[in-house]
Amino acid sequence: MRYKILIFGIIFFIGLLVVMEVNKSAQTKILEISDYIKIFFLDSRDSIAKFYEKYFNQAEAIETLSAKVADYDKLLLERETLKNDLHKLQNLIGRGGITHSSSEIHQARIISFASLGERDRVWLDSDLSEYHQGTRLEDRIFGIVKDNVAFGIAVVENGRLEGFLNGNKDCHYDVYIGKNKAMGIVSGSHKGRMLVEYIPNWIEVHEGDEVFTSGLDGIFLENIPVGVVESVRENYGYLSVDVRPYASASELSYVWIIDIAVPHFTDESMRETSNVP
Repeated sequence: MRYKILIFGIIFFIGLLVVMEVNKSAQTKILEISDYIKIFFLDSRDSIAKFYEKYFNQAEAIETLSAKVADYDKLLLERETLKNDLHKLQNLIGRGGITHSSSEIHQARIISFASLGERDRVWLDSDLSEYHQGTRLEDRIFGIVKDNVAFGIAVVENGRLEGFLNGNKDCHYDVYIGKNKAMGIVSGSHKGRMLVEYIPNWIEVHEGDEVFTSGLDGIFLENIPVGVVESVRENYGYLSVDVRPYASASELSYVWIIDIAVPHFTDESMRETSNVP
């Protein structure tokens, strides 16, 4: 009887050890599965968080970069304005009859073409209340600049800003051509290219010459690139050239409007002018 109790005790102890080992193994398996599930959900959460963070950071970065590009374009135009003003002031030092003019640059958005099938006329959205108010807006012509090159002109029609792009028959502004600065007038289009006419035929003009704004018409600032001469021909005592414009109408978005105030005489220059016999 004593041996039976001893054997039973030994068997019970061995059975207890086996059960504990099995429980330990089962517990380990359960913990491993639990850890896998936790890690899976944590990894998924981190991946989703990183995805959204990356997306929103990219969107924010793109928006920031777009704003910086717009500011950079405007700064380039303002720099050109200051350079032109400085050049004019240097030329006028010590002379009478100095005039005063100022220019501003406004952002505008192209909202639609003016009519179907006419891709060189557009409607623009811009706050006209911010423009120079010295003269009637309807009597003025504004320059349009896109990507720092001349894109066309704009006028106010019935309280709306209408744009006539390069090549349109109503788009006219003064330009210089080549190193000799031959003067010409943008006058619509010819054979699919922008036409510049009324160039003096005694000044040499060549294919490949760059065309840029003269700033003499009060529409554009001086030295804004327009395009490149592709062909030259003589036309009734003057030259005409076909120009490949730098600006493209394939992508219509935001542009800059050059708002140049009408020059006026200063008080001192008026007194000097009145004393002239």
